Amino acid sequence: MTKKISVILASIGIVALFWYLVGEVFILKDNKNSFSKLECVSYAPFSKDQSPFSFADGMVVSEDLVRNDLALLAKYTDCIRTYSTVGLEMIPRIARENGLKMYMGAWVSSDKAMTQKEINTLIKLAKENQDIVKAVIVGNEVLLRGDATETVLANYIKQVKAALPDIQVTYADVWEFWVKHPKIKEVTDFVTIHILPYWEDDPMNINKSIGHLADVRGEVEAVLKDKNILIGETGWPSEGRAREDAVPSKINQAVFVREFVKLAQKEGWNYNIIEAFDQPWKRVSEGAVGGFWGLFDKNRVDKKVFDGDVSNFPNYKPLAFGSIVLVVLFSFLLKNSQIRTREILLFGTLNTLFAILFMLQIEQYGVTARTMGEFAWAFLVIFVHILIYYFLLANIAYGRKPQILSLKEIFAKKLKGPDSSLMILFYASFVFVTILNISLAFDGRYRNFEIYIFAVSIISFLWLYRGEYQNLIFGKFEKASFLILALTSIAVFINETYLNLFSNIWVLISLGFTCILYSGSKKTAYGELKNFGLYMAVFLAIFTYLKYGFLTNSDFAAECGNSSGSFLCDARAWLALFLYLGKLGIAAVIIATVSFFVNNRYLTFFALFISVGAVLMNNTFLGAAAFILSIFLILKNSNNIIEHSDKKRVL
Repeated sequence: MTKKISVILASIGIVALFWYLVGEVFILKDNKNSFSKLECVSYAPFSKDQSPFSFADGMVVSEDLVRNDLALLAKYTDCIRTYSTVGLEMIPRIARENGLKMYMGAWVSSDKAMTQKEINTLIKLAKENQDIVKAVIVGNEVLLRGDATETVLANYIKQVKAALPDIQVTYADVWEFWVKHPKIKEVTDFVTIHILPYWEDDPMNINKSIGHLADVRGEVEAVLKDKNILIGETGWPSEGRAREDAVPSKINQAVFVREFVKLAQKEGWNYNIIEAFDQPWKRVSEGAVGGFWGLFDKNRVDKKVFDGDVSNFPNYKPLAFGSIVLVVLFSFLLKNSQIRTREILLFGTLNTLFAILFMLQIEQYGVTARTMGEFAWAFLVIFVHILIYYFLLANIAYGRKPQILSLKEIFAKKLKGPDSSLMILFYASFVFVTILNISLAFDGRYRNFEIYIFAVSIISFLWLYRGEYQNLIFGKFEKASFLILALTSIAVFINETYLNLFSNIWVLISLGFTCILYSGSKKTAYGELKNFGLYMAVFLAIFTYLKYGFLTNSDFAAECGNSSGSFLCDARAWLALFLYLGKLGIAAVIIATVSFFVNNRYLTFFALFISVGAVLMNNTFLGAAAFILSIFLILKNSNNIIEHSDKKRVL
């Protein structure tokens, strides 16, 4: 008993030390900045529950919110940059009251009527507020998004310049698009570039980011032969997924802003920091990282980007408490166990590790989950892994090794007990990993790596089934899953590169499940998947052509941008909206679910077809879930057909 108590106390001590270190010790100390205010900051006047898309539902921006926001920002900057005018007409008046200047922006989109309304409002507001308008910005990253051609954009800029002869006019875009479209410079008074080292095609880590930014600004100056450059957006996210070795964090955000401002002051650069407040609505289109670029969080709480000590885990105390609770609760499994010292130490080590990993994942879900569906996913994953956590420690505590069972035995014979439950948990876990792997491989730009929670499952199953992998009773579905996991793991590694530590850990987790599935499905020949592979090749070819030949074809997009509209252009716009709203993924899940219950072969193949389309057309997560269910149904039915082929000649 003394050994058990000692191990439990050691686990609690290690957990407490871990959270104390990450929360209180490994922090950025205030370096007493030499600057008093930022030159300019991007401002979007939305509360944590609002977005610009809410205007269509009759939303009105609160004047009290804007008044409080600008009074707060006036302590940190003398200037704000806005991106739209319609519905935000009160901002210039309130900015003046707080002594703030403005870079006033008009939103230019593919909706020509709405764009003209934006421009008309911009002209009116700029004329009425010339005393505080530093410049007007006609369009933001329009060329990047492909919402208008260079010619159309230039005409919008010329229209504004003609109406505002006494105010400087510019256009803002990512720096590469100024290099690609240097003629835009001819119709603007100065150049406004965005340099975001995190979002570069070749992402920069925090140590190289400032040097890279300086090099990029110099390159643009050399190409455009113009020193009159405004860095219209720069910054660093405080949360979100890593891109190669560019890691979002509260500390990295503070380091970037502090170091950049020092350099900008030294070089005499004009700049604007993105952004004033975290914008949760951006997470829908940009993933978790999109909502965490603010100097203040969504509740207007100072993130200490400007000055002060910064911790990546300021909430470490409740996280430490949660880990300690898990350690104590699972330690009750040792109460009546009779195990050797080695197993007690193993129990304590895994209990400590898993308790920390669980709270790290819960903290991550607090950042990444933004919809009811994502909260449901987080709850389901946590629930499954709590059970895995329990079964692993219970098997260690009572010296058991699980019995190998097949799905057929579990469901056909309705077996109950820990061994059948554990096998079901294994299937749930590897299906979850497969869904995430497909999502990361085909649409991973905005998706986080759920490494903490799935490290729990792969460690558990590698231990529980050690030495028994080849005895696992797997068939075609598991063989196909092995191939999918292997191929998507390669794709993820290539996409993320070896520099991304989080991606590397995720790939190792995925390959762990790949090895188990491979070992258990050796008796199933690859030739048995020939027909399934043929269907997959055809479906992939169809949707690849639809995506790259129609939806994202740049020449076709330019033609639609210049024309007044045609059936094909309208169809393209409709399909883009359908996909943006996630409707294809929803349809894939519905069809796959119905086919599960009606057991219709043709409907199942149609579900596979639609799910492949959803995966390729960026409705990836729901498409991946429907895809896994579809191949399970197809290969299960295939097994039944083969088993009865001699009698019924179905094939």
